[in-house]
Amino acid sequence: MSHTRHDSERRALRIGLVDLMSAVPNRPAQKMFRSAVESAATESGLPISFEYHAVDPNCAPEHCGIDWRRLVAADALLVTGSEPTRLDIESEPALAVVRRIIEDTADRVPSTLFSCQSAHAALYVLHGLRRRRLADKFTGVAEHRVSVPDHALTAGMSDGTPVPHSRWNSVPATELHRAGVVPLLETGDDDWHLAASPDGLRHLFCQGHPEYRRDTLLREYQRDLRRHLAGETEEFPRLPEPYLDATARELVLRYTEKLREQRDTGLLASFPAEAATEGILADWQSDTRSFLGNWLRAVARSTARPTM
Repeated sequence: MSHTRHDSERRALRIGLVDLMSAVPNRPAQKMFRSAVESAATESGLPISFEYHAVDPNCAPEHCGIDWRRLVAADALLVTGSEPTRLDIESEPALAVVRRIIEDTADRVPSTLFSCQSAHAALYVLHGLRRRRLADKFTGVAEHRVSVPDHALTAGMSDGTPVPHSRWNSVPATELHRAGVVPLLETGDDDWHLAASPDGLRHLFCQGHPEYRRDTLLREYQRDLRRHLAGETEEFPRLPEPYLDATARELVLRYTEKLREQRDTGLLASFPAEAATEGILADWQSDTRSFLGNWLRAVARSTARPTM
């Protein structure tokens, strides 16, 4: 009589991590995703192993840094986002890489999780959906309702799930519904964080950044301030909202007002990072572990093989 392997005998799930942010190994995006997935795997009692593919999206897919033969042998893939460089998703250099990932892994890799810009690219490749440029950068922590309470990927999650966002673009939830994509975590104003292909696992899309550490939005805000003073961006960066308690928020706003008036790059060194970090309100890491744990367990079930 056949039976499934006991947990103690289960081989490690092979997770392929494709980093579209940089062709340099061990960059922050890789570290954050690995830490988040490892934490969820430990909590779930699932052994995992990682294989990294650091990508140069400006190169042709066959030369971008992905070992395509090994990529398709993974049990699951996680594809990071990258900073937008074009107004239209069709013009983004990373689109060709995402298209090749989807084509090569069809019917071979049980689940691929696309994050941020790679999610928008995948939605375009798979369903023809085009992202829309927001009037202002969406940066902050939003609460989400669970749209499909009995879905395997949202088990243990409740309405009000916090997720950090940092993006210039969005695909409306109404368009996902029309395309047959299933939003699982929504904000209620036609925006969303997590969505799934109709089968519930093959393709997953995240608009937010569940992998972020508590201070990542703050560090990105500092980066955006530097870029603005260097003339790389026109608009003065907006503080992530909601994110900080009243005391920390007022402290940072006083600092940025001074920076706006004086435009002195020397002031960048005096950013009140320590005090602001102490005032961070939201903590989404337990919800991230719940989602990623649900994902890993679903992948484990889909890859289970009977033994005699």
